[in-house]
Amino acid sequence: LELLRFRRGEVHLISALAPDQFQQLAAEDGATVKDAGPTLESEVLWFNLNPSAPIEAYRKSWFVSRNFRLAVSHAIRRDDLCRVVYHGHAQPGIGPFPPANRFWFNQSLKPHSFDLDEARRMLAADGFRLAGQSLRDRDGHAVEFSVITNAGNPARERMAAMLQQDLAAIGIRLNIVTLDFPSLIERIGKSSQYESCLLGNVNVDLDPNGQLNLWLSSSANHQWNPNQAKPATPWEAEIDRLTRLQSTLLDENRRKALFDRVQQIVWDEAPFLYLVNRNALVAASRSLRNVEPSALRPNILWNAERLWIETK
Repeated sequence: LELLRFRRGEVHLISALAPDQFQQLAAEDGATVKDAGPTLESEVLWFNLNPSAPIEAYRKSWFVSRNFRLAVSHAIRRDDLCRVVYHGHAQPGIGPFPPANRFWFNQSLKPHSFDLDEARRMLAADGFRLAGQSLRDRDGHAVEFSVITNAGNPARERMAAMLQQDLAAIGIRLNIVTLDFPSLIERIGKSSQYESCLLGNVNVDLDPNGQLNLWLSSSANHQWNPNQAKPATPWEAEIDRLTRLQSTLLDENRRKALFDRVQQIVWDEAPFLYLVNRNALVAASRSLRNVEPSALRPNILWNAERLWIETK
């Protein structure tokens, strides 16, 4: 049984500690908490690319630009997110699979670099210019957009505040909107009434076939532009082709070559800005023995048949 609270003297487990909880418990009794290492779970930022979304046309033109998305990515200090928000218990995000997925991860990829000069170059190529401290597009609109995230998640709220500071360095004003989770899901999945979103991708499957509902453009979970009758862009069409083809093959090496290409396209086009990959932070009372947490879920209970309780 996994419980949501941890009390000294009782056999309680927590398989997914928030970073602040981990630090608090570590300060109280370091032996009860463990960092099991990098997980497959990532925190991501994406822009709403749905052409029918109730967003001003000029903002839509920003979001569909690869240069704009990459400029935002290059303005983000991922190392600081890991250090400040996760107290060092995270790694900068790279793409659909992190290095923790040793076979399927595309080893040639690195996190998008923090590079304000490159961000400004990409924005200038799209006609953006600085007017005082504000970035403006070709038509003089100040570059300002909102990000939605779920209320009551301190790590995401802190991350959003840090993104706000990072983007201010290139003249972009980011407005933070926190919503209860049902309202957040309604905007993402139904009304499409949002401009960008900060949320987590929870992946429990090592195999890329577990992500088909995310990458296929026709899927309702193709978050930046769901339920497409046909791929909106050539790169989405190529992802469709590659993901479908690899899912039909038995040779894992051939499949990996195809999914490496998918990861490269995602890195190049940045439909998701991968921010961090969280570590698995767990806690167990001292009386529970043989605890060997895994970075994969269920983090503590994967070896449940070998756990035992020491009684006095």
